[in-house]
Amino acid sequence: MKKFVVYASNGEILRTGICPDSMVKLQGENVIEGEANDIEHKVIDGKIIRKTEEEIIAIKEKMKHKPDAQEMAIQKKEREILRKMAIEELEKEK
Repeated sequence: MKKFVVYASNGEILRTGICPDSMVKLQGENVIEGEANDIEHKVIDGKIIRKTEEEIIAIKEKMKHKPDAQEMAIQKKEREILRKMAIEELEKEK
């Protein structure tokens, strides 16, 4: 079994996994053997390298602000309520 990394042409890691040796090349065009994760690593010139601390911090900060499913549902409900209230107010003004 081999560990592999599939990456985009810009070096971004798309996915990782483990498969039989004979199937590594079947994972896609941009695939290399190795172990990595998309937060801390990228692929440059066919080699897995560690991202800079600045890149890693930026990714982690972005992840902190990504709302979860419950937060997204709350925001959607807030927009619906505000829209309904705005429509009611406009109707009163007529």
